[in-house]
Amino acid sequence: MKKFLFSMLLASPFLGWAQQVIPLNDLSAFDQPSKNWTIEQAVFAKYSDTLLQVSPGKGILVNTLRSGKYHRADDLKSLMQHGDIRLLVDFMLPKGMNSGIYLQGRYEVQLYDSWGKKTVKYDDCGGIYERWDDSRGKGKEGYEGYAPRQNASKAPGLWQTLEIDFQAPRFDANGKKIANAIFKKVILNGLVVQENIEVSGMTRGAIFDKEAPFGPILIQGDHGPVAFRNLRFETYEKPTASLGEVSYDYYTGKFTDPIIPTTKPASSGKLPALTYRVIPVNNDYLIHYKAELTIPEEDTYEFQTYWTGSGELKIDGKVLNQGAHWFNEMVPASTFLKAGKHVLEIIHIKDFPWGPKALGLHVKRIGARLVSLHERTSLLDPDAVGLIEVKANAEPVLQRSFAFHRGKKKTHVIHVGDPAGLHYSYDLKQGAILQIWRGKFLDATQMWDNRGEPQTSEPLGLTVVQDGKYPLVLSHQAQPDSTELVYKGYRLEAGRPVFMYEWPAAKLRVEDRIQPAGNGLKRTLTLIGASPQMTDVEAVLATGHHLSILQNGLASQPGNFIEWKGATAELLKIASGAQEIRVPFTGAQFTYDLIW
Repeated sequence: MKKFLFSMLLASPFLGWAQQVIPLNDLSAFDQPSKNWTIEQAVFAKYSDTLLQVSPGKGILVNTLRSGKYHRADDLKSLMQHGDIRLLVDFMLPKGMNSGIYLQGRYEVQLYDSWGKKTVKYDDCGGIYERWDDSRGKGKEGYEGYAPRQNASKAPGLWQTLEIDFQAPRFDANGKKIANAIFKKVILNGLVVQENIEVSGMTRGAIFDKEAPFGPILIQGDHGPVAFRNLRFETYEKPTASLGEVSYDYYTGKFTDPIIPTTKPASSGKLPALTYRVIPVNNDYLIHYKAELTIPEEDTYEFQTYWTGSGELKIDGKVLNQGAHWFNEMVPASTFLKAGKHVLEIIHIKDFPWGPKALGLHVKRIGARLVSLHERTSLLDPDAVGLIEVKANAEPVLQRSFAFHRGKKKTHVIHVGDPAGLHYSYDLKQGAILQIWRGKFLDATQMWDNRGEPQTSEPLGLTVVQDGKYPLVLSHQAQPDSTELVYKGYRLEAGRPVFMYEWPAAKLRVEDRIQPAGNGLKRTLTLIGASPQMTDVEAVLATGHHLSILQNGLASQPGNFIEWKGATAELLKIASGAQEIRVPFTGAQFTYDLIW
């Protein structure tokens, strides 16, 4: 049963969050923006550029110097005021640049070009900036800054993502602060860099002299060029559903379906909240809970149920959730409800002896935080599992496993870790790079914990997914979804693999070398049996959407740059609106770098 439920979890779609958008068609969402702020259509920068290049249009918020030097008046303040908020934004920094986002105009998450730094501090990207007090004495003015857990910064000139879940400070009826602000989570480029960080007061550079329940989003604009797009947020000021006293009827016996029996219950009673703790046995029971559900405002509400065994959730007699599940599998269902009183029912059975008893119910509406309608101890925390980490500290490490790539499970994968902190996953069957990352090497927990059923492993650092396709094609031919490559194994050179293939379509053998080089990975493709003047083979450097050739020898795709020397690249349109970057071979070897 566990195996089945795990596979169901993997197949479940990602549950996003409801978002409002700050429109970037003009600057009307901001309070008296300076002339340095404009709205543009596109922004470009090479990783060595200290300035941004723009093309006119709509959709991107850009700060570039237009009058002598930057001033504090160049900070950009939203008209929107917020308390608790979840904010998501994409940003781009040129080389060496610095900015920041202040929640409520008071608490800064730092934005900075921290690319390639081995050790990060509070003033690096993703850090929570320090507080400041001159009265502490010279050299001690700064305090309570929080460094990110790891360096999750991409190269300058690449779009990066920042997500902030912020809980505003709390005040009593007299305006006295009774709880500090908390950064519940800060996620930079998909990595959690801060979690549950409580700040005792405003960070340095706040635009107010005291804390308050609400304030604007402030973007620091006085330190250099920066660009933003996709500004999305959700605030949490709306009231949400509540559950009144819960009555229950408990039955013993073997039940295979959540149907209330006609026999007298073994026990009945009243509860302040939903809980499984009134069930005295581990299996062979049915329990029926019933309670009054109060809806403060008409809206769509999402109900998230958890149980071990089978169950059914009903509101006003309408079934929302039902089925057999494991206690850590969340099952959501949404319904529109009018303001007022409703009847909520849960019927729950467990007809097998293994597994813990558990029962949980959450409710969520747009504009309100997730609320539990069950007793805290009724929903078990998942068993703590220690990280099984594969390290690559002293020499290159090769680890075989299954791996997921764009939703598909790949079975012929080797992960290559390097002491340089630059790693990749490679599809041996396809001769393709699946993903690249920097930082720690590999989480192999799903391979070795318990029965290790998934047999998968995952990167532990800043990861950029690649197209997962074989990079060589015959000139003017379409890139196939799969190749006729014949894998011939690999040999080690200085501990790093050189992958070897036969390529029947071209009547050639191919060697594929990938190794760290500076701030990226260098890939060298060698054709064995080709003449030095070989010209009927092309390298496909990237396939996908939003590709760009910045100059000859340098291109970008979402997540990384691609750099090479010599031949001129073509940007081609292919099926479904996608693009390819192709470069012809001018001999028997071609080398390019992946930089991120």
